[in-house]
Amino acid sequence: MELGDRMLRALLSGLGRKGGTRGWAFSSWQPYLPLAGLLSATEVVSHWTAVFEKRGIPEAQASSEYIVAHVLGAKTFQSLRPVLRTQPLSPWQLQHVQKLSSCRLQRMPVQYILGEWDFQGLSLKMAPPVFIPRPETEELVEWVLKEVTQSSCPMGAQGGPLILEVGCGSGAISLSLLSQLPQSRVIAVDKGEAAICLTQENAQRGELVTPPALGPHGPGRQQPSLHLPPRHGAAGP
Repeated sequence: MELGDRMLRALLSGLGRKGGTRGWAFSSWQPYLPLAGLLSATEVVSHWTAVFEKRGIPEAQASSEYIVAHVLGAKTFQSLRPVLRTQPLSPWQLQHVQKLSSCRLQRMPVQYILGEWDFQGLSLKMAPPVFIPRPETEELVEWVLKEVTQSSCPMGAQGGPLILEVGCGSGAISLSLLSQLPQSRVIAVDKGEAAICLTQENAQRGELVTPPALGPHGPGRQQPSLHLPPRHGAAGP
């Protein structure tokens, strides 16, 4: 086991040199091919968990598990088939894990590193500078759903609730509400055009609206906005 740990550290901590430098940057790391094929996904997760903990990276184990699972084509490490957890990684897979883990060492959020994130049953694209949804965001969605079902809300022309979200970001709130309240009409507003474009892309990605109606400005022509009509084919109230 001790030998395996030494081999793992040698392979992943930058054994190769480039331009006389050595470190965590992907450009300074070259795989030592004789060792490739000896390291399983579980061992790589353990290594990067220890590295992240040493560097004070939050959620060290979860971060390493998400990264390794992503490289292996899965959403979570727990969803990997047992054989994939113990099967040796290829040189390319090890390099890819190294590259993504280097980003995490720079404290880049895991959501940005993976480029997508699951939220309320939707797979949303994530990209800076748009803020990422937090656990509290899901709590807000649950609260809105509860309020809509238990109280009377302003209704749109289609008979469903009319929802306005100011500061939509990736569209996590607007799109998750639209997916669960198909008769609703949603207006998503944000001062950043990047956020509106990302919300529009996520709406298309989730097939929630076809085509999305992107307005150049919101009320008063002050901010970009995205108007999401009731989902096509939704049953009446």
